[in-house]
Amino acid sequence: MKKSLNAAIISSLLVVSSACPAFAAVKNIYTDADSGFSVQTVKPVFEYASRHSYGYQEDKSVTDSFVSLAAIPANVVEKKTGVKFTTKDFMKNLTVEMDKKAAVKSDYVLFQPETYLYPESEQPEPDMEKALFQVFNKETFEDGIFSYETKTVGKQDYYVISVKYPGAFDKEKDIDKNASDMKIYLTSANDILYLAQSYCNAETEASKKARETEEGKNKEAELKKNYEEKGVSMETAGEALQNPQALQKALLPLSDSSLNDPKFQKVLEKERDTILKGITFFKPAKRETSFGIVDPVLKQTLPLPDDWLYLKLNPDIKNREGLKVNVAVALPYLTVSKVGAMAAANTITRELKPEEVYNLYDESLILASYSLRKNNKNKEITEFADEIFSIPQTEMQKAVDEMMPKLLADEDIKKYAVLDNAKATITNDGQTIRFNFDSNVKVMNQFDFLTRATLAGTRENGLLGLFIAKGDKAKTKSVMDLADTVKLLPEK
Repeated sequence: MKKSLNAAIISSLLVVSSACPAFAAVKNIYTDADSGFSVQTVKPVFEYASRHSYGYQEDKSVTDSFVSLAAIPANVVEKKTGVKFTTKDFMKNLTVEMDKKAAVKSDYVLFQPETYLYPESEQPEPDMEKALFQVFNKETFEDGIFSYETKTVGKQDYYVISVKYPGAFDKEKDIDKNASDMKIYLTSANDILYLAQSYCNAETEASKKARETEEGKNKEAELKKNYEEKGVSMETAGEALQNPQALQKALLPLSDSSLNDPKFQKVLEKERDTILKGITFFKPAKRETSFGIVDPVLKQTLPLPDDWLYLKLNPDIKNREGLKVNVAVALPYLTVSKVGAMAAANTITRELKPEEVYNLYDESLILASYSLRKNNKNKEITEFADEIFSIPQTEMQKAVDEMMPKLLADEDIKKYAVLDNAKATITNDGQTIRFNFDSNVKVMNQFDFLTRATLAGTRENGLLGLFIAKGDKAKTKSVMDLADTVKLLPEK
């Protein structure tokens, strides 16, 4: 009985984590009431958000474009330009540009690409709002071809800065950088500067020719395997993450489409017009709730500190009707900025050493949630759930207490990490099972971390929360306790 009970408890604890990453709604609307904007999407593969910014990539995007929108407050604009900023002055300058017969580079500071250039300093930008101005890196700025125009979509007028970067390929130096096509759309309302960005990349012609050779094909296969198995390189991720609105270089898949193809450009322009039509501006309202992760599965907003950002993933689940899953990772902006600064200074090696990772890290939170429609549950799952929820809490806790010493003493685990001050509790009120696990962890006998894990589930929904902080104390306790505040409500 004891063996089967332990197995049942282990199974119940794995209910949340066994759910595959998941779904996207038919229509997704992200609203930032504090910044006065909303963005409508169809089915984003991933989304990111920080206070004053939001970005995403559509699942069905033909061009694999990444889109973002930043709302830059007047005081931040004034610090950047040294000039008082109002929507009235901005629109006055935009009207002047719209009246011109030929589009040329403007004298107005907010219409000049230099204003949106990454700083040459190797130090991380500590102010997340100032980083919203960072769009063009030095390489793109120096080698890209810029053009300028004005555009009206609906009732909103925009000043548009376009840049086409030709890419770089040098077989001897092993340089292979994708060409890119980027547009930023500038407008203003309610004394806020809005910067919408669309980024699309593609292989260079030299890269394509190299792939036609046997050596090139082998290299492409190796790169593809590396991308799929190991994910994005730290150099690429670091460069992109310097700016909380520029995750695209790290996350966009490679595309074989030529940016010079007129047909491709026509599709790209159509997608961009659709993007602008999905953006709505309104008078900002005082925030009733804190900035946080919008969880469409649990239908809650999970509050985060204003200086954090999050990335939300929505890969698709096939043949799982009724199952919805949401996965999000949140971390402080400053951690992201440190990685970006190292990338800009070319001090990040291809394979980061453990101590380099530890020095960069601060704290983070991983959240995963799921829901299962009651009318789509099969009989076996329902019966299994009923059996699990009928186990008394005292028996569950006893089984956990017996398992924990064996887990902590496991030599295979201790080779990589030693757990200390570990505490594990489990509760079951017949409606919700919740497992909490806190521990200090020493990794590789030299790196200290504090962890808190929460695994909870009802018959209809559940969540996994994992908080990891460097050191032996939580720096942001409100985030560490976040998963404990989530209410698991029955599906309606």
